[in-house]
Amino acid sequence: MSFHSLKISKIVSETSDAKTIYFEIPANLKEVFQHKPGQHLTIRSTFKGKEVRRAYSLCTSPDAEFPGVTVKKVAKGSMSVYLNNHIKVGDMLDVMSPQGHFTMSPDHLKTRGHYFIAAGSGITPVMSMIQTITELEPKSTCYLLYGNRNEDSIIFKDLLEKISKKYMDQLHVTHILSQPHVKKSGGVAGLFTKKSIDWQGLKGRINTDSLKKFFMEYPSANSEKQYYICGPGDFIENTEAGLLSMNIDKKQIHKEYFTAAHESEHTDIGLENAVVRVTLKGDTFDIEIPKGKTILDTLVDKKKDPPYSCTSGACSTCMAKVTEGEVTMDSCYALDDDEIAAGYILTCQSHPKTQRIVLTYDV
Repeated sequence: MSFHSLKISKIVSETSDAKTIYFEIPANLKEVFQHKPGQHLTIRSTFKGKEVRRAYSLCTSPDAEFPGVTVKKVAKGSMSVYLNNHIKVGDMLDVMSPQGHFTMSPDHLKTRGHYFIAAGSGITPVMSMIQTITELEPKSTCYLLYGNRNEDSIIFKDLLEKISKKYMDQLHVTHILSQPHVKKSGGVAGLFTKKSIDWQGLKGRINTDSLKKFFMEYPSANSEKQYYICGPGDFIENTEAGLLSMNIDKKQIHKEYFTAAHESEHTDIGLENAVVRVTLKGDTFDIEIPKGKTILDTLVDKKKDPPYSCTSGACSTCMAKVTEGEVTMDSCYALDDDEIAAGYILTCQSHPKTQRIVLTYDV
């Protein structure tokens, strides 16, 4: 999982605070950057002498000539501000090859109902999936419930409308806005008239009630259904709880957390002088993990160049497999129960629970 220097081929403003960045892929890297719908790219840069890495989902289908990621500006987010305000076409960025488990594999023989529930920039990987399904799984149907604050914050609004018209029977889109624009009359009379809202679609936030309305409007006749949720952490958890309350099988629910990176507040977790034997890029070595530090932080401090991106437990780039010993994790959004049971961990969230641990990144 090495970084490669890629040239920016195009930049498109999606909203006032979100841009899609398209990359030119050299012929010798075409295979390296071939992605599955739903995967992300990790971008690396340096700010004030500190290396920063952030993961951004690919919004393009795997057969797109120029793969693109959509970046929404986050307050005080050094990378997102830089990518929105300062880069230009022709600039070079350090980019890691595609990663991530929030994916789907199209099958042109299958007839499925794909339900997507997204909020804000959570639409990004969903766009890659929708464009792939409509082209490569023609017997299936996509249903999208997409939540935003107002009309101006809807990312890919025009593209979604275009795809809906082109694939009228394959894609159905429902928007829901929590704060649609309020219209008021001009002049002195406007001060005393009632404000009105032009938005005719659903209003509020995505919750169990709006989910039920959505499913009632778009019931799928297909026996096989899949559900994809993407957005902020609380949104994911509340939406999943709503789906489970409707007796939807947990195995049919797929999640991608969009969580900002944070510094660990757990300074007393772990053991004193615990030793971890690490296999990384074919090299095996022992490293002592100070109490309160994660395995990933220690490897970074020792300049071992481990793979990582979000550092918040959301993207799975830092995943490794424990073959001996145990760890405790601060949080774990990116792994499912089966992966954890098989010994996989997120090293950015992991502290030693036993005095000796053996793990490998090379899986």
